[in-house]
Amino acid sequence: MRFRYTALNNSGKTENGFVDADGEFTAKDRVKNKGLYLISIKEEVEKTDKKHFVFSSGIRQKLPIQLARQLASLLRGGVPLFQALTIISNQLDSDEEKEIVTYLKDEVKGGAFLSDALKTYPHIFDELFIYSVQAGERSGALETILNYQANLLEKRSIIRGKIKAAMVYPAIMAIVGTGVLLFLIGYVVPMVIKIFERMNQGLPTSTKILIGVTNIINNHYYLFFIIAAILYGAWVWMKKSNEVQRIWHRFLLRAPIFGDFYMMVAVSRFSTIMGTLLKSGIPMLQALLAVSRTVKNTIISEAIVKIASMVEEGSDLSASIRETGVFPTYVADMIAVGESSGNIEGMLTTVADYYENNINTKITSFTAMVEPLIILIIGVIVAFVLVSILLPLFEINKIIMKK
Repeated sequence: MRFRYTALNNSGKTENGFVDADGEFTAKDRVKNKGLYLISIKEEVEKTDKKHFVFSSGIRQKLPIQLARQLASLLRGGVPLFQALTIISNQLDSDEEKEIVTYLKDEVKGGAFLSDALKTYPHIFDELFIYSVQAGERSGALETILNYQANLLEKRSIIRGKIKAAMVYPAIMAIVGTGVLLFLIGYVVPMVIKIFERMNQGLPTSTKILIGVTNIINNHYYLFFIIAAILYGAWVWMKKSNEVQRIWHRFLLRAPIFGDFYMMVAVSRFSTIMGTLLKSGIPMLQALLAVSRTVKNTIISEAIVKIASMVEEGSDLSASIRETGVFPTYVADMIAVGESSGNIEGMLTTVADYYENNINTKITSFTAMVEPLIILIIGVIVAFVLVSILLPLFEINKIIMKK
């Protein structure tokens, strides 16, 4: 069997690779024998069934919440898992959703664990969701963990929705403004230029600048496609290069204005997931490693792995977080209080709520600031174009009137 692993080397950098072994335990030993600190390992399986392919983004966001919430309610009511999945499948309207839940139902009926069946759809049920279900199956508290997962996913969905909503109006204004400018520069300005050329009159500086910009856009428009292709190529290269990703992810954390907001979202996500996993009865070390695999920022992910390593060696969670220096001091301070009171998961929830409130405040402030700013910028540009066109026309009109 062939296993794909993610691990940290002695310098603290992430390494991805493959190892051949008879089983997972042997594969883990071989990775550790290389002097690496193992983060995750998974068997590489060739998937040819159509069920393994991606479904719509709406299903990826909605189905895990719906499945977790309804399953938790039915299992709490004493309904067997297979029958619960049957009930949920019959309630679904979407053919894609019905196909997924029917597959899960058939697998469970055949004796498979629900967590194993969920692995068939990695693009819909993420690793954290599957890991939590697996922990619930082992502990016998599946309905409780599913309820925690539904709450977690709903929180994440609400925050994601607020961020998207805050960007909608500015994006619409930017698109409309760009459309107006392209219309003026592409159609109106060229016609006015012809009039100026026939009159052979001196032009104001603003008009000369406008004509120069218009000529560049109309005569060298292909440059925009070249720039777009270069940017896309750079993005693809960044996705494939671990070192470039590290630089980009570090920049996101330190960027002016945006960096603070990015960190708030990261801390809220970390605290929410950790609190949920600990409430579900998952050991702290396993919870930390599970969270590290769900974090997309390389810097934060590696920091969480280092925290897990220090916890494994006997350090307190708060001291480990403080030593890495990635998260704000407030996080370590609050967790230290939780450690003293024996309620770490409760304090993690408090931290998550605190940062979630800050995120809401930031989004409101961002929307209130950006909307008028975009209107002002678009207004200034459009005014510049109109003034650059009208000034020479007024001069031409004066000349005509004198004659």
